[in-house]
Amino acid sequence: MAHLLLIDALNLIRRLYAVQERPHLPMADDVAESTKLQIVRNTEQMLQQALTRLTQELKPSHALLVFDGRGSAWRKQLYPEYKANRKPMPSLLADALGALRLSMNKLGFSSLLQEEYEADDIIASIAVKLAQHDQQVTIISTDKGFLPLLAANIQIYDAFTRQFHSEQSVQEKFGVGTAQLVRYWSLVGDNTNNVPGVHGIGPKGAHDLLALGATLTEALEHPDCHKKLREKILQHKEQIKIFMQILTLRTDVQLGLNLQDMRVGVVDE
Repeated sequence: MAHLLLIDALNLIRRLYAVQERPHLPMADDVAESTKLQIVRNTEQMLQQALTRLTQELKPSHALLVFDGRGSAWRKQLYPEYKANRKPMPSLLADALGALRLSMNKLGFSSLLQEEYEADDIIASIAVKLAQHDQQVTIISTDKGFLPLLAANIQIYDAFTRQFHSEQSVQEKFGVGTAQLVRYWSLVGDNTNNVPGVHGIGPKGAHDLLALGATLTEALEHPDCHKKLREKILQHKEQIKIFMQILTLRTDVQLGLNLQDMRVGVVDE
């Protein structure tokens, strides 16, 4: 059985970069060139150390660094405020991404960037496909958006806390199971993606509602559903549908990848 690490590359790299970030460094034009080069070198070194540690701890047979494409726009077309609250990537780091990818490739870590897709959708598509073929996948990311993918053959690992997520940890943190997470975030909001949720519905109201049915339709039709809550949900029905759509990871991206090309230690010339 193969064991593939799917690494949310920018999630990892930006956090490693932030370790050394100073308020005046990332955007300033007057930073010395030597300082810029040192920041990039430090980031590269920390990335190399992180990948080495991950392979030692998790012992994968295959690994893939997945980068975000800049041409993915369908979520913003549905909801223009999607991720509008996120700070832009520091220009110094953005300019260094190509060199970082090349450096990791020379170490034997394959990478992938598809301009028309977000990394999350690529990772989800690969993970689900391999899991269906009884292969083991571990997603490396701190992004909670991957949690709905948790399954027997799909693990999610936080490289910074060095902990695996589980159905129990999700239940303890959010009060719902992984199957209900997208519905839950659509109701209460998700700051990570700048999704406001439904005004007036907090965690308690969402928990009470989602406990009544596996879907929102089932919950709303339940005799114990509070009338005012039902009216509020129906009033914002189309908005909730959009939120659920943009918070649901695509699992149908066709990439034509060869698992052999992702074997750890195989250098792609």
